[in-house]
Amino acid sequence: MDMKSRWLASLGIAGVMFLASYPAAQTSSGGAGKGSTAKKASKTPWGHPDLQGVWTTDFEQAVPVERPAEYGTRAELTAEEMRKRQELIEKRARDDAQDRVDLGKVPGAGSRVQSGDGPEHWYEIGKSESNRTSLIIDPPNGRIPEYTPEGKKRLAKQNDKGSFRNNSTGPWDGPEDLDLRDRCITRGLPRTWFPSAYNNGFQIVQTPDTVVVYYERLHEARVIPLDNRPLPGPDVREYTGISRGRWEGDTLVVEVTNFSDKSEFYGAAENLKVTERYRRVGDAVEVEFTVTDPTTWVKPWTAKVTGVKDPEYWQIFEYACHEGNYGLVNILAGARAKEKADAAKRKQSNP
Repeated sequence: MDMKSRWLASLGIAGVMFLASYPAAQTSSGGAGKGSTAKKASKTPWGHPDLQGVWTTDFEQAVPVERPAEYGTRAELTAEEMRKRQELIEKRARDDAQDRVDLGKVPGAGSRVQSGDGPEHWYEIGKSESNRTSLIIDPPNGRIPEYTPEGKKRLAKQNDKGSFRNNSTGPWDGPEDLDLRDRCITRGLPRTWFPSAYNNGFQIVQTPDTVVVYYERLHEARVIPLDNRPLPGPDVREYTGISRGRWEGDTLVVEVTNFSDKSEFYGAAENLKVTERYRRVGDAVEVEFTVTDPTTWVKPWTAKVTGVKDPEYWQIFEYACHEGNYGLVNILAGARAKEKADAAKRKQSNP
């Protein structure tokens, strides 16, 4: 039994996967392919729009979450701006390759040479095929709204709590001093929708009363009931919230609440509400999500990503993050080594 079959069996979901490969969509600010809106969306045997398959947002990898201020309310880049974006991508690839060459000259480096967060073959950085200026589509300027005074304080506190990603100096007393991503637990929701340097695939499986979204990055599976079951009480909270879905015409609407106070999304946590909207648009799936937290932002804001079919994504491989998380071990080991060195210096200064 292959990995995909084992995963489906573990969730108790029967059915046939719809995994036909479609041509990748040519992108625009709308995200769908040319002429794709004229195609009639396929349906499941029970009549719901068919969102099933393995999708990737790789082609939107170079699109920033927030729109650079100089673009104002313009949603698309010009051809010249696209050329410059591609030049930057290619320069980054060349610089990374040179870094590996330089590190390879270090005695003892051997096959362990790598730069950034891992070896070259991990990454899927290619041409920027999307001309979008930002993933945020509302407000019209493509930028996160103003923070509330409370939100500013919380964001500052989160940025100073010891996350390796925030380049904090520690202390690194234990794994809990690193954020959930560094600990291979979760990228969080909706952050996991934002394309990154690798593993931008996601898989959707449907039954009449359930939708499952499985993310390639950090092998997370979200089970979304469609049967109107009530939410648990406010004391039951999860890192990625608790999801409840429903169909509104051809749109799957998923409301996510009950986030943990240990969650983190741009300063928001337990008060966050995420409303996702999934739509089949020709050969693509659009995922639009609105984030609301009146204790963090003065108004809600909305972003959108587009998943397309890619023959290379015919399956999602295991993401063995914990098994290979040498960074976590090395950060903590380095902190202990520094403590010993500091203690030795103090002993020499005060014999």
